[in-house]
Amino acid sequence: MNLTTKTVQGVGWSGISQVICLLLQLGITAILARLLTPKDFGLLAMVVVFTNLVMIFRDFGLTAALVQRKEITDEHLSSSFWVNVLTGLFLALLLAALSPAIAYFYGENKLTSIIMVLASTFFISSFGIIQTVIFTKELNFKPLAIVEILAVAISGAVAIILAFYGFGVLSLVWQQVILSIVTVVLLWTFSRWRPRFLFKWQLIKELLGFGLNLTGFNFVNYFARNLDNLLIGKFLGSVALGFYDLAYRLLLFPLSNISSVIGRVMFPSLSAIQDDKNKVCDVYLKTTRYIAAITFPLMIGLLVVAPQFIRVIFGSQWERSIFLVQILALVGLIQSIIATVGWIYQSQGRTDIMFRWGLFTVIIVTISFVIGLCGDVEGVTIAYSVATFLLAYPNFAIPFKLINLKFSYFIKQFTSIFIAIMGMGGITFAMRLFLENSLRVNDLTILISIIVVGIISYAGILFILDKDLYQEIFQLIKELKSAPTVAVYQGNCASKGERL
Repeated sequence: MNLTTKTVQGVGWSGISQVICLLLQLGITAILARLLTPKDFGLLAMVVVFTNLVMIFRDFGLTAALVQRKEITDEHLSSSFWVNVLTGLFLALLLAALSPAIAYFYGENKLTSIIMVLASTFFISSFGIIQTVIFTKELNFKPLAIVEILAVAISGAVAIILAFYGFGVLSLVWQQVILSIVTVVLLWTFSRWRPRFLFKWQLIKELLGFGLNLTGFNFVNYFARNLDNLLIGKFLGSVALGFYDLAYRLLLFPLSNISSVIGRVMFPSLSAIQDDKNKVCDVYLKTTRYIAAITFPLMIGLLVVAPQFIRVIFGSQWERSIFLVQILALVGLIQSIIATVGWIYQSQGRTDIMFRWGLFTVIIVTISFVIGLCGDVEGVTIAYSVATFLLAYPNFAIPFKLINLKFSYFIKQFTSIFIAIMGMGGITFAMRLFLENSLRVNDLTILISIIVVGIISYAGILFILDKDLYQEIFQLIKELKSAPTVAVYQGNCASKGERL
């Protein structure tokens, strides 16, 4: 099977997985939002600030290095496996030991037990990291899709049951633990690879040159992604953080379920053709257009229908999140494309540049958060959006130099999509005002009506402006349907130098 077919099939399985997971997560979150309080979500968000920090050091970038490397052996895999397990155990014990200090920092004694339970997930998840690497490197995303869907469904069901019986924030905590356990069990079930009792430090050193730079970038990027939660939780409280966290989750849906999902496939695919700059550039442009065609209308639609969406899906007690969702929808639009530049840095083996740029961005974002605190949680949201747009050009321009791509040419690729979302936004906004003020219909009717009209208007305008995009997508779907199943990994990870 050639690399193009593998890539298309990989995107297809990842897409199927994430669409289902998106719907599951949305439904689970909606139910939990009605069973729990903003404070419960805020308490978990406080802890996540620190668990995300610890997560950065889970494997020191070894997994990405294994995917990027053209050839790896079973010795690479086994050595990395034992590093991951020992690191996971150490991080779990470290986080548990720090739990009283973190609880003291926030002034919430309840956080100590929450952190201790969540700390176990680092040790548990470390047993499935290499299996994920193997499936990813072989572009075999069918088993990963099945694992993700089942893990989200099972852990979500457990969380809902616990919330119904009054476990409060602990239902969210155990959701994460069950998610880790189910994921590891299923990964070992689907994968035939088993670690050997061997360890070669020289092989680990070969991978760390790439991995440590990536870890450094992830460390500074952590502050850009989580400092808002830390500051809001510390200075504005758990309730304010609960509103912000819900809005931010909606922002992350298109990022985690579209951009990053495709990135799981594109990173190994672009790594396989990393020496052909023109081909990398061409594939990157096509892929980002497909992402924009999906995420841009989603974010504009969410901006327009946010009042009805929040009240219908999550309940009136979450109305303060409406403005936050609308501002972050604009951020989500651009972030869905900014998230793709990591493919370039990593596939080209230039995580050193990625790390240095990350150091600069974290300074700008930190300043914006501190300034935004003066305006409460709404001020932080606005400040974050301003910083995101100010950093947009260099975020693209720097990695584009690695593949000889001009920013102006890149922007032109989205002209038809920009026009289509503006038309859709104008039509749906006018319709919302008419239904609210003239007909005075209920929120559910408005929500359904705007979704239907938004889909039809966007699809229609885009079809008129860019029929080629539709033809490309249909061709990809055709290739996906005709693609045979990729064999489960049996021990040979060496790249054959396939080309897209």
